[in-house]
Amino acid sequence: MASPLLLLLLASGALGCPLPCTCQNLSESLSTLCAHRGLLFVPPNVDRRTVELRLADNFIQALGPPDFRNMTGLVDLTLSRNAINRIGARSFGDLESLRSLHLDGNRLAELGAGSLRGPINLQHLILSSNQLGSIAAGAFDDFLESLEDLDLSYNNLRQVPWAGIGAMLVLHTLNLDHNLIDALPPGAFAQLGQLSRLDLTSNRLATLAPDPIFSRGLDTAASPSPLVLSFGGNPLHCNCELLWLRRLARPDDLETCASPPGLAGRYFWAVPEGEFSCEPPLIARHTQRLWVLEGQRALLRCRALGDPAPTMHWVGPDDRLVGNSSRAQAFPNGTLEIGVTGAGDAGDYTCIATNAAGEATARVELRVLALPHGGNGTHGVAPWLRSLDFWGSVPVLTLCTSVPPSFGEEKHLSLILSPCSRGRGG
Repeated sequence: MASPLLLLLLASGALGCPLPCTCQNLSESLSTLCAHRGLLFVPPNVDRRTVELRLADNFIQALGPPDFRNMTGLVDLTLSRNAINRIGARSFGDLESLRSLHLDGNRLAELGAGSLRGPINLQHLILSSNQLGSIAAGAFDDFLESLEDLDLSYNNLRQVPWAGIGAMLVLHTLNLDHNLIDALPPGAFAQLGQLSRLDLTSNRLATLAPDPIFSRGLDTAASPSPLVLSFGGNPLHCNCELLWLRRLARPDDLETCASPPGLAGRYFWAVPEGEFSCEPPLIARHTQRLWVLEGQRALLRCRALGDPAPTMHWVGPDDRLVGNSSRAQAFPNGTLEIGVTGAGDAGDYTCIATNAAGEATARVELRVLALPHGGNGTHGVAPWLRSLDFWGSVPVLTLCTSVPPSFGEEKHLSLILSPCSRGRGG
């Protein structure tokens, strides 16, 4: 006959419990409690009937596929406040029943595309207070249709998988606060019809693109679940680009403006709408006329001021937008570089600066000097050309006196005639 102690152990399920843990019998399943046990790794002998596994406040450093193999009934997994810095691909591959995964308070710096593969029914994912700086585009793909809560707060994220988050149609809560996010793609949350809380506090957002979700639920009579939006602690630039948000009138929030100087430090919702203004672009400096030799590099410069900062474009002599190619590159600062110029590049270019308040243009003339090539020159350089320099915007050619120029631009050039050097056709 079994002793009373043995019967008690059998009833509690303790015979199948890892040595440092405590197990609770939940009818036909187990709750395995291993928090604060000084563990360096996931115990290898966890009963496969376990539905709740708590491994918080230990010293686990890495996770791999063997750690949770065949634990298909696991519903709740807590790994908070360990030292986890690496999650191997498909470490959670067998956890098809998992509903809640807590990985907060670890040392994760990145998540690969396969790091979270497996929990196809996951509803709650907590990744706050890590060191995350990178999340692969497909990291959340396995539970896009089931996830309800996503916490990425207190990390080092500049970007998140916006396309994946935007496809989480049953998402209720999204915490992105205390990161380094400086821009949101337009319409990032447009499809999240069930989102009830969005926290963007303490990032680096200077502006927010219009998104219909921000105005959803302001009429509480029509919508019993208004969106709770938090975006304080961002360096908001209170100009006309944020006027749409100011018109939502959420007077209970305490967000402040960081710029422009006249509005810095003032409460966002207290600034009158008329002060959310922009300044149209102004071309402050640009190249007026540039002369280059055929085959040389040409740099056309254009600098514009405005609020918000203008976007710069160039239109070529053919009235087409100049795009980046192997020969030409337009830089965001307004510089257009043509690497190797040809006769077809000559003409009038137009610099265009645009922002939310308007547009400004400037014309730049590019002349390409197609110099004749002598038979006894070297490296394809005209034998009568000694040098090409510029005095201000006026090109200065130094020529051999025995070879007169014949390209018909004499009235625009300053010519310096000097004796031809030996071996240069003199």
